[in-house]
Amino acid sequence: MLVDTGIALGLPRGTYRRLAARGGMASRHGITVGGVVIDVEYTSEIKVILQNHGNTSYKFKAGDRIAQLIVEKIQTHDAMEIDNLEDTNRGTQGFGSSDIGPKRLIMCEELKVKMGFLNPDPQDNSYFDEEYIHTQARLRDEITMLSSAMIAAIQMQTMDDSFLDRIRAAGKEDKTWTARKGELTQLKERRETLPKHWELEDRLLYYKGGLFITPKEELLTEIAKGCHDFRVAGHLGQDKTFELGTRNCHWEKLREWINDYVRSCDKCQHNVSPRHAKYGLLQPLEVPFGAWTTI
Repeated sequence: MLVDTGIALGLPRGTYRRLAARGGMASRHGITVGGVVIDVEYTSEIKVILQNHGNTSYKFKAGDRIAQLIVEKIQTHDAMEIDNLEDTNRGTQGFGSSDIGPKRLIMCEELKVKMGFLNPDPQDNSYFDEEYIHTQARLRDEITMLSSAMIAAIQMQTMDDSFLDRIRAAGKEDKTWTARKGELTQLKERRETLPKHWELEDRLLYYKGGLFITPKEELLTEIAKGCHDFRVAGHLGQDKTFELGTRNCHWEKLREWINDYVRSCDKCQHNVSPRHAKYGLLQPLEVPFGAWTTI
């Protein structure tokens, strides 16, 4: 697309003009600038060639900044013909010959921005591309987004090496964990089939795909905070907190422990409305039939 700018520019000898794309337009919308070099002899109106490499159309308005104009100095000396050139390390080697460092493969994948409404059951999740933001009724009526301040406040729970070392150390103090680990180690050494749902990897136990943790209160509380207390978790109920906890971890009596943790949450007790039946009317105490027999 050729865009008229209404601008003509004259420059002194020994310079030229170069048009460059704007970083925001290129990164967010895939719009770049072509035909970038303009020599000093050209004094007519400057026109910009815009190329849209994105998947959606983009509309410009009068006054929008669409490109950058850069003025650079150049050498205009006459070229001299010679018979031979100086010898260099690269010589006649072609493309890629100067890249002598270690190679690594870089995989590039185009990602589209999506908005989603998440549900306890992942099969009920709804996702929308950015092109549907202004057309989907649900997106217009139910715009509930996380602010940048909330995202910055998220404490991401990652199982780094130090946390895994604490799990190993706690397991060595638990007889059940140690016995199960010894059993799985012997089976792997004899190349026999492991019990159903159990795995042994990097001196850690896994049950149903989740890291099996010995019931040490310090470790369990730290995991539960990531599934219930953090702002993104939103102080979910017992079922949803249990579902989040079982995605990556498992321990004995997990359901009972999670239910007790959620019931004892101070913020939930103060902010969540009670769902039990209404209490009945106050009833008088039984009238005692004798002095000092009932207090």
